[in-house]
This record gives sequence, C-alpha cells and structure tokens, in this order.
Amino acid sequence: MKKILLSSILAVGLVVSSVPSVFAASDDIPYLNDILQMQPDVTSDELLADVESIAKETGNSQEEILEQIYQELKNDADLAENENRLSGGSGGTVAVGTSTKGNFFYTDSQTAYLNHGHVGLYYASSTIVESVPSAGVRKISTSNRLVDKGGACVKSVTTSTANRNGAANWAYSQIGQKYSYNFATNRSTGHNGAKNCSKLIWSAYKLNGNLDLDKDKGLGVYPRDVRDAPGTKLVRNI
Repeated sequence: MKKILLSSILAVGLVVSSVPSVFAASDDIPYLNDILQMQPDVTSDELLADVESIAKETGNSQEEILEQIYQELKNDADLAENENRLSGGSGGTVAVGTSTKGNFFYTDSQTAYLNHGHVGLYYASSTIVESVPSAGVRKISTSNRLVDKGGACVKSVTTSTANRNGAANWAYSQIGQKYSYNFATNRSTGHNGAKNCSKLIWSAYKLNGNLDLDKDKGLGVYPRDVRDAPGTKLVRNI
C-alpha cells in the first residue's frame, strides 16, 4: 500500500513540475498578466528578463517597473480609443504620398491586436523604410503604402540635413531585420536586431543626432510617442 501511495505522489509531482514556473507564479506578480494581455506576442519570460535588467540599471523595484509599463500601455490604448472615436478610423485606403528624405508618416494600425498606430521613415521621396510583422524591416514604394485617410499624417524632424540623411540611411541598413512585438521596453533593447516600427525610427534619430523622438520618455517608445515627440513638425495631413 505504501509503495502504491508513494508512486501516486511521485506521479503527481512530475505533472506539477512539468508546468513552467512562470505560469505558476504569474498570478502573484502585480500587473504581469494585464501587460501580457495587451502585449500578447511577448512572452512572460522575455518581459520579466527586461524588467529585471531595467531594475538593476535604474534601482527601481520590478513591481514599480511593471506598474509603469502597464500605465504606459493603458495610456496608449486610451489615446487610441479616443482618436478612433473622433476620426472613425477608415483603414488603409489612400497612398501615403511622397515626401522628403528623413520625414516620417503616422497612420492608425492594429499590431498585436491593439491599435498602437504605425510609423515609417522616408528613405527617398518615393521610398518608405518600415518594420511590419509580416516582413520585419522592409522598403516599400509610397504608391503601394496605403494609410488611414483622416487619421494619417506626414511629419518632419527639426534637425540638420546631415542628421536626417543619416537617420534614413541607417534605417535602410536595417532592412532584413526581424520584427519585434515588444513595445513595452523597447527603449532598453539594442539598436540592432529585431525591432518594431517606432523603435526603428527612434533608434535612427538617436544614433544620428542624439535626438530622442519619444514624447513621454517612458520605458516603451510607441508610434504615437514618435508622432507627438518634441522636435517634430507637421508637413501635411493625409
């Protein structure tokens, strides 16, 4: 009887031990599940590794960092909801049009099931460099890049021509890099390697002119952060 009982206990133990510890503990970590729901293509392991690294660098607690990430995501989601209610969000129906090298465009766009928006950089007057989930960093003709009429715009960055050209050239050099769904901590990830649309433009100007195109200077750079950053100027609405 004792042998049977011991075997049953061991079997249960093996089943329990096969469940990843992060899932067993995730309910005990404040804000984690809420963040993962808003960033569904980012794993808890990836997120917590970034949080731990930021905590060591800043001296803030991991809970404080998770709370900040959650609040930034919520603020962005609230802004998206408000803008959609005002503009109606018609979706990609018109070509983005030409503009000057180093300018960028913004349009409403749903990424990872949330409307984070989308930004792309002009490499030439009729060529866009952008990062999209389906292809990573790519180039595309402005005639083929459709945007949301009424919710899209083209903006310039107030800096030297050398910086603008340097930013566009650097972005072009990243073509072929994979897409990253991680908006939440993308300020702290490396400039090279996988990146989303806002990280591409933020890195391009950070490395060329030391410009910080991030409106709130939070832990994540979102497309609307780039759109609304100080030092950017409206060229035209679409």
